Parts: sequence; structure tokens; C-alpha cells
Amino acid sequence: MKLQRLAVSAASEARTAEPSTANPTSSEENEKVEVIVKVMQTPRLVLKFVWMEKNIGVALDQVIPGHGTNPLSPYYFWPRKDAWEELKSTLESKPWISQKKMIILLNQATDIINLWQQSGGNQSQKH
Repeated sequence: MKLQRLAVSAASEARTAEPSTANPTSSEENEKVEVIVKVMQTPRLVLKFVWMEKNIGVALDQVIPGHGTNPLSPYYFWPRKDAWEELKSTLESKPWISQKKMIILLNQATDIINLWQQSGGNQSQKH
């Protein structure tokens, strides 16, 4: 969790009791108080992959800063099943995930699956 430090001036509680001729630059007027404000980070959606010789698995997790990880799906394995379609169905079943975020995640999954295929993944089924 990120912490942000803010410095504020503390007003003297005795200010109203002081005569109007009081020195406004007294040490009480210039006293500094440090306040720590916790900056809350929003939860993130993260794709997880299991890279194997004949399959690649993809799963969706939600990372909540300061609290850990919440799995939102099981692993979907390509090419055993259409992992991309299964991931898409899972994302569509979560109404709180925006269309934009859904597209980004599906594009990332596509890129990784393509990379796996290009690196020789699933060679036993190519022959």
C-alpha cells in the first residue's frame, strides 16, 4: 500500500484568547503536524498462465492490494478446450468488469497463447 505524507500547519488553540497584538509568527502558529494518508490502490485483474509442453493454461485472478489474491476462474487449458472462449465467458459473467478491461485481458491471453504456439507448444499435435 502506498503511503503519502502531507504536512499541515496546526492552528494554536489559544489563538482566540490571545490579544490582537499577539505576534502571528510565534512558534505555536508555525507548528507543523505530519499526517499520514493511506492511498488505496484499486483491485487489479491478472491473468495467470501455466506453460507446458502440450498445453497452456490460463486463469483469471483479482489482486486486492494489502489483502492478497482472489481466484475468479479455474485454469482453462488450450488446446484441450477453447481456453479463450472459456475465459471470455467468465469475463462476461462478471458485470463489474468493463468492456474495455475485458478486451485488454482477452488480447493479452491471445498474445500469450500465440507466443506459446510459436515457441513450439503442442508439437505432438502438429505432426
